[in-house]
Amino acid sequence: MSMSKRTRTPCVGICSTTYGDDVCRGCKRFSKEIINWNSFSPDEREAVWQRLEKLKTQIMKSRIKVLDSSKLTDGITEYRLRIHEDLNDLCKAFELVKLTSKSFKDLSQFGIKIISPIKDLEILKEDLEKELYELSLAHYNRYFVEPTNYKEIKK
Repeated sequence: MSMSKRTRTPCVGICSTTYGDDVCRGCKRFSKEIINWNSFSPDEREAVWQRLEKLKTQIMKSRIKVLDSSKLTDGITEYRLRIHEDLNDLCKAFELVKLTSKSFKDLSQFGIKIISPIKDLEILKEDLEKELYELSLAHYNRYFVEPTNYKEIKK
């Protein structure tokens, strides 16, 4: 993860917040983050990036092992995959699975070993996306939604 502030958006071009979702099923940002992204300060944008990376890293730790970081970087370059260099290796692997699940059956050429019981990359991709969405939604509900009985708790 880079210490410089990233200005790009996490958007992947598949937004479900337009249909009323509080958490986008594409990029996993919260609807208010999507709406206000252009007015966010660099620190606010970086906080969103860090949350998303933390969740992806948490998910990937139990599913893959990066055995060779340079093979991962070289493979991304060789296949001209749109994966940003400023992501940590586990986040790069997350993006790699998303981008190559239909093209590759094995990620060993990228220096990656799958340790998940799920070995099929298409199924693994669906599992990763589902868990990231669930964790993002749980985070949103925990920290950004006022409980319905909040007024009673305050009394």
